[in-house]
Amino acid sequence: MTYQLDIARATLDERLREAEKHRIVHAIRLKDRAERTIRRAHQALTDLTA
Repeated sequence: MTYQLDIARATLDERLREAEKHRIVHAIRLKDRAERTIRRAHQALTDLTA
């Protein structure tokens, strides 16, 4: 029985690690998108005031 529990724990641990990696990648993508949007907004303001 403990073997099955160890396998289940290992599987859960792996899934949690994968989910954490996914969240990190998603957060980085959102940050990059926000930074690009900010740069475009700054450029648009610069163009309007030039």
